[in-house]
Amino acid sequence: MKVAVITAYYKEDLNTLARCHQSVISQTYKGVKHFMVADGHARDYVDEWGCEHIKMPNCGDAGDTPRVVGYAVAAARGFDAVCFLDADCWIEPEHVQTMAGVMTESNCPVVTCPRNLYHLSGEYMAMDTESDGRAFNDTNCYLVRRDAFYLCSAYINKPPNTGLIGDRYFWLAVCQSGVRIARSMKATVNYTTSFAFHYQQHGLEIPDYAKVIANLGDGFKTYNHKEVQL
Repeated sequence: MKVAVITAYYKEDLNTLARCHQSVISQTYKGVKHFMVADGHARDYVDEWGCEHIKMPNCGDAGDTPRVVGYAVAAARGFDAVCFLDADCWIEPEHVQTMAGVMTESNCPVVTCPRNLYHLSGEYMAMDTESDGRAFNDTNCYLVRRDAFYLCSAYINKPPNTGLIGDRYFWLAVCQSGVRIARSMKATVNYTTSFAFHYQQHGLEIPDYAKVIANLGDGFKTYNHKEVQL
């Protein structure tokens, strides 16, 4: 099974992008290819990394359109399954191996997994309880097989100004489709969180610069948590 890992990137710095890419090329599973899709701010040095580098104009939807373009190119190239990985996230070396194993054993077209949360200071926080594969599953925590690729259109077939919650629309599409879903119990995705909710959820002091996503009447936007009552 050939697996494409799709990363939409925007203005992340070199170290962040390199960490993401290194985690993909360090996978123990053979047959993994990294697709990096520039959302309006292409970095020339990515051309030297040996990944599929797709350059697009900025789409203004928090990476949802670049994700779909990346998946479409991977599908056209004959890949059997896709993962999505945000540019500021990274995966453990056994991530794809584990997810592919669960998919093979269960014969489910969608596999989910937990994620680890990291503090903005770089310290490990906890395993995330929000992305539980029941009420919600984060974009970074899927392996989607070719026969379920049609679900990926949910990232763009959603209301305007909802890019910041595109992951919610994708999860809704997965749930409403009736496809069989299997769950890996290993937290093999790592996520540095700037969301106030995660700090509150784990009983930690909320950093001054932590954010929330809210719709105050003009679409979903990010705000400093002090501007919006939690």
